[in-house]
Amino acid sequence: MNQIKQIQKQLKEENKDAWIIVDYEGKHPVIKTLFEGKMLTRKLFLTIPKKGKPYLICHKIDTVFLSDSETKKNFDLYVYQTWSEMISFERKLFGSYEAVLMDVSESGLLPKVSLADFGSVSFIKDMGIKITSSQDLLQIFSARFDQSGHESQKRACEESLRIKDLAFLKIKEDILNRGYSDEYEIQQFICEEYHKAGMVYDDACIVAVNHNASDPHYGPTEKEHSLIRKGDVVLIDMWAKFQGEKDVYSDITWMGYVGEEVPEEIEDRFEVLRDAIDQAVLFLRTNLTKRKVMGFEVDDVTRTYIEEKGYGKYFIHRTGHNIADGESPHGPGVNIDNYESHDTRTIIPYISFSLEPGIYAPDFGMRSETDIFITEKYEVEEIGGRQRKVIPILK
Repeated sequence: MNQIKQIQKQLKEENKDAWIIVDYEGKHPVIKTLFEGKMLTRKLFLTIPKKGKPYLICHKIDTVFLSDSETKKNFDLYVYQTWSEMISFERKLFGSYEAVLMDVSESGLLPKVSLADFGSVSFIKDMGIKITSSQDLLQIFSARFDQSGHESQKRACEESLRIKDLAFLKIKEDILNRGYSDEYEIQQFICEEYHKAGMVYDDACIVAVNHNASDPHYGPTEKEHSLIRKGDVVLIDMWAKFQGEKDVYSDITWMGYVGEEVPEEIEDRFEVLRDAIDQAVLFLRTNLTKRKVMGFEVDDVTRTYIEEKGYGKYFIHRTGHNIADGESPHGPGVNIDNYESHDTRTIIPYISFSLEPGIYAPDFGMRSETDIFITEKYEVEEIGGRQRKVIPILK
């Protein structure tokens, strides 16, 4: 129960009386962690006070799964049968609290934090209890991964970088052999290489040329795709992981130009993105060991730099997203975002996130993306590779 001690230490530091977690059917990440493998079917409150024994308000039907000696050792159970009994327990047990943490976010801007239902939050608030977001505690449970997860992500990044090279080489061979390549064919080539490597993904990768790349989520399909020809700008955004439940995604984006030399205009625009990432990494390395750094602050660094270079109106998404173990490369932890949302979650050890600024101008779009891992000592590891120049595909 080291997690409980960690939570109680954080509650004391924040001067909060408790963390009240609302769950239904065992879906909450903390419930999954603490009660792994138990079938829970009814509404449940897990309350962790800043001192003393944690407790559960649970339905009688679920006690068959919560009456084992280990659970009773670590948690007190308050068992209800009717909804009125459940509310009575809430009034009785929460009545002495003045300030608590719950899974809410300011203005509902962080959906992966906003897990507590409106009615439960309103009921507790109407008791005169001040509610603050549990956002930083929540990501400790839902977004951090261990050393084996870190190693799996590094291996995934290495494979992605290798397959990326093969994809650009195939474009070159296609151009030399038949005069053109094809977005959809290159996408499917990458997918097949991932399969050969024993990797999986939630959606097929993005291969986009010119103005197609100006749509951040454009993706070729069998029916809708473009040819790749000499003089085209090519964006490849690819993500995959190994197949273990706790394995972690790689997520990278690289840019190429179908020619022997990259035109100055294209290279100059890419260098804005490259330098914006450099600015973000420098900011993290300068500040993380000195103070708490929030996700929105890093977004501000890259966005300000791109705006200063005259491309601000073409940077139309957040700088980066959390990466964790799970079925999607978009994890539940802190995003690098002060655009789509104002992410005030702090950047903590054992989490990963992308840095992927983009410039989506009408003539052609560009994005550069690497993956960052934060070590126990707040070191900033760039594990997704770094592109320094646009690839001249035909050189």
